[in-house]
Amino acid sequence: MAGMEFEYDEEGSTFYYFLLSFWALIIIPATYYGWPRRLTEDEKERTRRECHCTPCDAKRQRVQAKTSWVKTRRRLVQFLLIFGWVIFFLLAYKVSMIQVDYTEYDPFQILQIDRGASDREIKKAYRKLSLQYHPDKETGDSKMFMKVAKAYAALTDEESRKNWEEHGNPDGPGVTRFGIGLPRWLVEKENSMWVLMVYIVLFMVIMPVVVGVWWYRSIKFSKDQVLLNTSRLYLYFFSKNPQMILKKVIMVLGASFEFDKSNNPEINERPSDNEEVPQLMKQLPNLDEKNKERPLCFGYSVKARALLHAHFARLQLPPNSLEEDRKYILKKCPALINEMINIISQLVASAMARQ
Repeated sequence: MAGMEFEYDEEGSTFYYFLLSFWALIIIPATYYGWPRRLTEDEKERTRRECHCTPCDAKRQRVQAKTSWVKTRRRLVQFLLIFGWVIFFLLAYKVSMIQVDYTEYDPFQILQIDRGASDREIKKAYRKLSLQYHPDKETGDSKMFMKVAKAYAALTDEESRKNWEEHGNPDGPGVTRFGIGLPRWLVEKENSMWVLMVYIVLFMVIMPVVVGVWWYRSIKFSKDQVLLNTSRLYLYFFSKNPQMILKKVIMVLGASFEFDKSNNPEINERPSDNEEVPQLMKQLPNLDEKNKERPLCFGYSVKARALLHAHFARLQLPPNSLEEDRKYILKKCPALINEMINIISQLVASAMARQ
């Protein structure tokens, strides 16, 4: 039965080709989608036409203060991408310096003799080259020494010479060779523990975490990045009460799970809320804070509802606490209201279809 022999990439040449191709698949899309882009002419013109009154300037300053980390993130992204391209060019340089020699096996060429050489000339050439490339010599080369010995055997041994003439190698057809584009050190026994650890970290830790985070976010949010629990909340209340008054709509909006700390880590819960929120509620009539319907009665819902009413009433709020919470809620409201409209549209369409 024919055997199999695996030939590893001793010099690592084909392995570098693989690394270069793999890294190109990462760095090129990452640069295209991740490189920070400058403002277009239209965006610059829109910025010049912005209102520069005192409230608008103050608002822009607050936004810039909150997003000061954006510039740091852009610089970090640029640095990482530039570093990635440096690695790419180093790999490309390494590949360009690799000399791959695909030559047909020829024992006469290895022994540096003519094809019509006699046995005496073959032995003479073998002695000369074996002494020259012997590993114990200063000019020794173990790989070349093995090639010389193999070529000598192919020309002096009857069976080896027949195999070479018929199959192109002295081993004959009995051995099937498979080339593996990996350096031998990667599969050596003393390195097996490190290679195994890399595989465990990559395929059993990093990849499951990345896939899990992506899957969790994909099943947690709608296409408009609204929590699916919030969409279900809207569907429940609007299907239950199709003729809902505006006051109740605001209550449902304030009950959105985006304003709940357990569903949104961006929400701030401060010790000062225990004093400031009740004081704010005293200034707001018709807040209906005693409603027992869940989740309209939850603390986060009452606070969000109070901040919405305070916005409608143009009340002044503590700048470093409730005012910041009010701005965050107002930033979330457009997407939430749009989701409400989508839910109502679906309910209206279903009702018309039943009629």
